[in-house]
Amino acid sequence: MTTNPSIIWFTTHKCASVYATEILQKLAHDLGMTYVNYEGNLWEAGQSLGKLISSNDPEKINNMFKTTGHIYGPFRQYYPISEMEKYKVIVMLRDPRDVLTSLYFSIAYSHGIPESQKTKIEAAMEDARNKNIDDLVLEHSPWLSTKYNQYEKYLLAKKNVLLLKYEDMVTDFPVWLSEMFKHLAIKPSEQLRKELIDEAKFEVKEDIYSHKRQVKPGDHRRKLQVNTIKQLNLELQDILKIHGWVSNQLQEEDELFQLNLERSREKLEKFKFGLEQAKQQITSD
Repeated sequence: MTTNPSIIWFTTHKCASVYATEILQKLAHDLGMTYVNYEGNLWEAGQSLGKLISSNDPEKINNMFKTTGHIYGPFRQYYPISEMEKYKVIVMLRDPRDVLTSLYFSIAYSHGIPESQKTKIEAAMEDARNKNIDDLVLEHSPWLSTKYNQYEKYLLAKKNVLLLKYEDMVTDFPVWLSEMFKHLAIKPSEQLRKELIDEAKFEVKEDIYSHKRQVKPGDHRRKLQVNTIKQLNLELQDILKIHGWVSNQLQEEDELFQLNLERSREKLEKFKFGLEQAKQQITSD
């Protein structure tokens, strides 16, 4: 068993957490470390890691985590793990507006359904399909904001914590990967590095029923109403500014104005086309 400091990976839903699982598993195998996915395993069994950690059984919880030789995660929310300063910690985040957009399609169409969670997930799926995407993302915005704010409060200022961005992963994976390895102070084999880079494919054909539906940054602008985006910008303004997802407020407002104008033009063109088709139908009759 290696004496490397253990690694903890924090993230959110819809931030490549399934893909991170694959990377962490391969890293553990390559480095001779032990991989543990508590959150995923408990969820499959119909249980909750959050409830377990809040069960006031510190001895049991402390025995779950070892400060050397292990890789833990991904965790999709903050958990107060004892002696966190002894671990190498990654926090991976994505533009929360894109997270919320992706969350709608996941809940409504593509979420995996283990038998233990079938009733709960099918009810959530039906509820989501009875709503439009704009209503759902606004409904879930406070829930997601809390997750980001907890990371900001408890982790992101720590020396042993590195923030990685989803957007960097999908646009420049080799650099993203190197930054991760450097922070973790690990030296994976060249074979694994090459394998991870070769397998990093982020071009997908959009399919609402696919777990990997859309990876291109900025999907909220393609799916949400402009007024919804403006509301999210207001509710999430501190998070968006701190992490650079909105770096220039005036530019953001101008781009949303142009987006609204473009959509209005498209609607007008569709109306004109429909009117012309109706005229031709009347003439032919």
